[in-house]
Amino acid sequence: MLDVVLTCIRLVARAFAVLAITLLSVNIAKGVVKHHAKRKTLSNVPGPQRHSLFTGNLVELFDAHGGLSFYESLSMYGGVVKIHGLFGDVSLLISDPQVLAHMLVKDPNNFPSIDVAGSIEAQRWLFGPGLVGSNGSPHRRQRKMLNPAFSHAQMRNVMPVLSRISCQLRETLEAEADGEVDVAEWFGRSSLEFIGQAAFGHTFHALEGDGSAYVRALKEIIPVVAVIGPILRLFILSGASQLSPWFLRAAGHALSAVFAPLRDLLHIKKTYYTEGRAIWDARGIAFKANIAAGAGRDDESRSPVLLDVLLDENGEARVTEEEMISQITSVVFGGTETTSTVLSRILHLFALYPDAQDRLREELSEALAASRLEPDGEDSGIKYDSLMALPFLDAICKETLRLFAPVPFRPRRSLDAAIVSNSDGTSLHIPADTEIFVNIHGVNTDEQIWGDDAHVWKPERWLAPLPASVIHAKVPGVFANQLTFFAGPKSCIGLNFALVAIKTMLATLIPAFRFSLPLDHEIEWRFAQTITPSVKGEKRLNPRMPLRVARLNKT
Repeated sequence: MLDVVLTCIRLVARAFAVLAITLLSVNIAKGVVKHHAKRKTLSNVPGPQRHSLFTGNLVELFDAHGGLSFYESLSMYGGVVKIHGLFGDVSLLISDPQVLAHMLVKDPNNFPSIDVAGSIEAQRWLFGPGLVGSNGSPHRRQRKMLNPAFSHAQMRNVMPVLSRISCQLRETLEAEADGEVDVAEWFGRSSLEFIGQAAFGHTFHALEGDGSAYVRALKEIIPVVAVIGPILRLFILSGASQLSPWFLRAAGHALSAVFAPLRDLLHIKKTYYTEGRAIWDARGIAFKANIAAGAGRDDESRSPVLLDVLLDENGEARVTEEEMISQITSVVFGGTETTSTVLSRILHLFALYPDAQDRLREELSEALAASRLEPDGEDSGIKYDSLMALPFLDAICKETLRLFAPVPFRPRRSLDAAIVSNSDGTSLHIPADTEIFVNIHGVNTDEQIWGDDAHVWKPERWLAPLPASVIHAKVPGVFANQLTFFAGPKSCIGLNFALVAIKTMLATLIPAFRFSLPLDHEIEWRFAQTITPSVKGEKRLNPRMPLRVARLNKT
């Protein structure tokens, strides 16, 4: 019986492979004609020579170890660069602020978000039709509904939750201190708890042992996508994604029996759905219990839960079940990745530049001492307004986010042809169906905008008025004249949350510990669609950053 099942699986997999190869061949033939016209339109756009007829420059661009050097070398070509893609296709890498303002703010519907596969289908399949997996009017509707959850007023309310989790991590590090600690691992877990407790009123038990299945799924997603991403791009390019959904599901499950990364991805998707469903059910029950106890939506005695905006006054959902679970998955994945990566980067910089670490520790110690003089200041930590106003802490965050954006670029695709004005007064003709990489890192480190020290980590630049060149550039980003939190309708909805979470964690850990470089390891940052820390020489793809952690005497 087992032999029969395996034979059927192999036959389905073989049939799908033959069909996919056939479709791929047809689409490549069509693409050759279309790509020729596109290359002709973009013939005057400068860029590097094509490295490969098959992969263009994509292998160089996505190289985990050498990608950043190649990426930064492209700045010599200016604010609009031509990149060679698959099968002779060409893409654009754009850092010109005026072109980006047109794309991301003025005409975003013509330049929708896409994913590693070249469309948004992979994101929609994995995360559902939430903020991550939608564009256009569906995205605007969801964004409008969720915006109140991430207001400054709400951040003030959730700060005690973030502070409690930060203190829990401090206690954990105290037990492991005076040795090397993988801070990237702990920041990933803490960031997940930040989102879980503040957004859903739910704990993943991420700071306790191995945590939940959700914790393990989040750790596995980056290595799995690193393997499957290029295959997904070929899958979309082949046209196979347009086949019947039931056939794709059957073929996918059949292929997963012989292809472990696909099997892992299907398991991750199932975990996201199962855990998301359980979180939502529990939140609805808790919300209704609050109502029964007489605590209204705005009652200060209630624990603040951000995504209660998706519930009506009776605790019933204001969105479909599919959207509920999708929002949970989208918020968890997006919020965890950004917060943990930035915190890891800041501590690495503090280990490299101990004077900056000492300066921040002094500022935080003074703020803590001042908070204890307030009527309710005993052991309550730095108040929200005081924390957000600390100048050097703010400078540390802004400079780190500028120079080391966790996501160096974001892909878009033009639906229709467009003519856009460059900052130099010339016009850029963008053909229809052109893939565009929004060069976040390029904007943030442009020497014409930031000066000759644009590639230097210099927090002090934020303690004085910014150069006129920064103001005149009119970078369309929503934060600090940079693109790290992006721009337009697709800008990061969790900007305020990320800043409060990062500052709260630093305010808790820096006065308690000194962080130094490891003795036997060298930290390097792997370059991909997200930049993550690793130990040089190790092949594992999960983020890892061991630092020496020394306890400081409490005052």
